[in-house]
Amino acid sequence: MSNIKQTILSDPDVALKIVVVVPRDYVGEVTELLLKREVLEPVVLEPGTPLLREYEAYFSLLKKAGEICKYLESNIEEKIVVRVEIPQGSIKSTVESLVAVVEDIYEKVKSLNTVISSHKAELEELEAIKKLTEALIARHPDGRISLINYSGRLVVTKSLIATEGTYEQLKSKSLSVIEAVEYGKKIVASLAFSRETFNEIARTASADMKFLEIEEAPTETLANFTARLDKRITEIGKIIEEFTARKHDILKSAIRDIAVLKSLVESEYERNKILQSALSSKFVVAITGWIPRSKVDGVVKSLDSYPVYVGLLEDENPPVDFKNLAPFKPFELLTELYGIPSPHEWDPTPLLTYSFLLFFSLMMSDAGYGLGVVLATRYILPRFTIDPESPGFLRLKKILYTGGILSIVTGILSKSFLGSLIGRYIPIERPLINTFDIMKLIGLSLAIGFVFTFLSHSIALAKNVKLRRSYDAVYEIGVMLTMLGGVFVVTRVFNLGWMTVSEDLYRATLSITLIGVALVVFTKIKTMGGVGGFLWLFDIVGIVGDVFSYVRIAGIAGGTAFLAEAFNSILAGVVSSLVGLNYTAGIALGVLLALVIHTLNLALSAVSPFVHSLRLCLFEISSKFFEAQGRRIKPVKMVIGKMVV
Repeated sequence: MSNIKQTILSDPDVALKIVVVVPRDYVGEVTELLLKREVLEPVVLEPGTPLLREYEAYFSLLKKAGEICKYLESNIEEKIVVRVEIPQGSIKSTVESLVAVVEDIYEKVKSLNTVISSHKAELEELEAIKKLTEALIARHPDGRISLINYSGRLVVTKSLIATEGTYEQLKSKSLSVIEAVEYGKKIVASLAFSRETFNEIARTASADMKFLEIEEAPTETLANFTARLDKRITEIGKIIEEFTARKHDILKSAIRDIAVLKSLVESEYERNKILQSALSSKFVVAITGWIPRSKVDGVVKSLDSYPVYVGLLEDENPPVDFKNLAPFKPFELLTELYGIPSPHEWDPTPLLTYSFLLFFSLMMSDAGYGLGVVLATRYILPRFTIDPESPGFLRLKKILYTGGILSIVTGILSKSFLGSLIGRYIPIERPLINTFDIMKLIGLSLAIGFVFTFLSHSIALAKNVKLRRSYDAVYEIGVMLTMLGGVFVVTRVFNLGWMTVSEDLYRATLSITLIGVALVVFTKIKTMGGVGGFLWLFDIVGIVGDVFSYVRIAGIAGGTAFLAEAFNSILAGVVSSLVGLNYTAGIALGVLLALVIHTLNLALSAVSPFVHSLRLCLFEISSKFFEAQGRRIKPVKMVIGKMVV
């Protein structure tokens, strides 16, 4: 689809500012690589540039991403093999986008782990209490909760879990050991303390012991309490299973992103470690410049093997380069004569290619002169330039070759080869393009002028809509309505014979024309104030002038044909006189004279089609929608070959 679009109007190749931060040891290699690729237009870094800070931020992002991947990976219980493919775009932007996605997963998993840990801690405490109560029930079947939790005025009974050493210290301070059991590497015990001792222990409790939370219900039996413990332990177990399953589902859904990020972080972190080390010791150089957007991926990929950091920055007013299909490349020369596309507008080169070739071939509708253009371009034109191999001259030659070949085609269709000198022998009964019927030529020229003027304003409308220029878009709609309706109105009012306009059609098109004029007047007043109240008239007249400007096609085509026939008439008279004196000499001199006369006519006529075709392209087509305020990127190139001094 993009190739189809590029056959009408192409988008310019907008440049990005690239910054390559490279250790000094690699500067020569990286610079040579960029020079050989002929893509970089160097620029000088301004003082206080934040680019190194941007690199530091990227390196910090890599460290953060590595920590996130490590954390998430620790939560995956079984090994999973994931096929990882190299991303097509920028690795940096891929890392940034993946971190944004995986960080959300990280927060969810971390939150679930917090809940799970909390419930596991509660479960561990409940199981410790259960083990203690089971030991007490074995000794005191009818025992009550007061054996493990009682708070009196003089005596306090508390259950606790502690390391063996801490337990021995607490035991020595207690009034009595009610029960004590091992729980893993710790001791779970119920001890009785005096109120004063308990208060002191509570104030100075160490981190390797904890009093167990048990509700105060002194009259409840331990058996009943244990049953409640079992129920709560079962509930917490189910909650932990539910949250764990939810965590695994989240990790499973993001496993590919985690794997890709892990792979990228490992490779990028290792690649950037050398640069990070050089950066911290100030042994780095920043190579910066403009690079066409279409060349960015290739350049970044070519730098992957070097320990460099590549940063890309957008700019409000970047330079551009042409991005046309190969057949249109030579015709970029025509666009450059008007200007360079701005980053926000279309490149008109494809449209100008069609336009120029159509105008040129119609103005020089003679197969002999077309052949003369081709031969002159090949053998004569190079003698008038210092360097025939220069890119600009080579493009000009391709334009003239194409124009000459199409002139041969239109010459054959016009039944014209050095006028009627050889053209009369072309096996076409009636010429499709009659260069001697000046009225039809004028009609054809006006039709072409109307179509191209309307097309130019249509492109201007599309551009203004794209750029959200409301009043300019309305103005273009007004111009187009005026043109559509005006052609029928003018035909009816001036009784022109090229088509019949009925009364109903006249009224309808008159309404369309008036609406168009009203829109033009409205936008002129809105954009220019009171001055626009009378300047709109010049715009309407200008539309007519634009269309009539194309009459030059008929003038030059007809002039070339009439001049050729005038020379042929003179030639016929001279040859007939010479043949009467000496037939052989008369024919020989006639051929020689024909070559001289028509070469002279070609020399006189060849410049006009080129200049006037160019004028129509630049001032009647491009000027309607092409601002040409851009600047072409000028990459440094390694010149190998001829050098003109």
